[in-house]
Amino acid sequence: MTIAWGPLHAGLQSVLDTALDAVVVMDPGDRIIGWNRHAETLFGWPEPEAIGRKLSGLIIPDQHRAAHEAGLKHYLATGEGPVLNRRIEIGGLHRDGHEIPIELSITCSDQFGELLFVGFMRDISDRRLAAERQQRQLRESDHRVKNMLTVVAAIAQQTARVSDDLDEFTESFGGRLSALAKSHELLVGKDWSEVALTALAEQVLGADVAEGRARFGGPELLLQPSQVLGLSMILHELYTNAVKYGALCSDVGEIALDWTVSAGEVEMRWSEQGPPCPSAAPSSGFGQRMIAMAVKSDLGGTIDRDWKTDGLTATIRFPLSG
Repeated sequence: MTIAWGPLHAGLQSVLDTALDAVVVMDPGDRIIGWNRHAETLFGWPEPEAIGRKLSGLIIPDQHRAAHEAGLKHYLATGEGPVLNRRIEIGGLHRDGHEIPIELSITCSDQFGELLFVGFMRDISDRRLAAERQQRQLRESDHRVKNMLTVVAAIAQQTARVSDDLDEFTESFGGRLSALAKSHELLVGKDWSEVALTALAEQVLGADVAEGRARFGGPELLLQPSQVLGLSMILHELYTNAVKYGALCSDVGEIALDWTVSAGEVEMRWSEQGPPCPSAAPSSGFGQRMIAMAVKSDLGGTIDRDWKTDGLTATIRFPLSG
């Protein structure tokens, strides 16, 4: 027997309309006899058009209809239903034909004198998108961590190869690792997106700018993550060499970092000015090789060095797009 909607309206519809979720009531014949305002919003069917329609033909996608009909038949024959009284995630069919991910819970009731199936449904599209975004971020994070560990291992190996003793290795490797960590911190602060070149320059030269021993400037531009990591290591090596062998080995030396952009290409100039340093000539070891490798692999650019008696000038050119 199919329950007529009229006798239920006063008792049931008022309850349905207080629910915070979409609520659909079905009789044993798969006919819809209850449909609240949230169901109208979720599925696009006004209540007068939904009442009396078969549930399986209205909101259940094709791929689930056979299982729905078989499950209803099985419950009516045995009193057992695997999806009753539990929450499941499944697709629902909107009036315009698109599928909606929903969380569904179904209960049975005979409160109104006949067996009824009451389905509570909510749209979980936002939850699905958030879960997918989280999974994507986890995969990206895993990829970044593996890449970072590879970089760290390579830096450690090459630093050890050119270090004369443990103290020299500790100092050199610690400095490079710190530069890498600081650039990573910049990227994390920007949700691993673009970072302003001024922020990177401030990170490397900020203390010396405050003391009047360094300056930097140029048009505002944003760097891609791979460019940030590579350029951070390049500037760290240039700065370290300036402290050991160049302009910053004395109290009167100065550093300038300037950049321009033309036709999609960045030209960055690192300039040192100061008296000759009493220490040995600049090393041509791993630091210099790493600069060259980073310019080529991380920036896709070139570097020209000009060693003069009053200091180094290094010109780096690379495409802005990375």
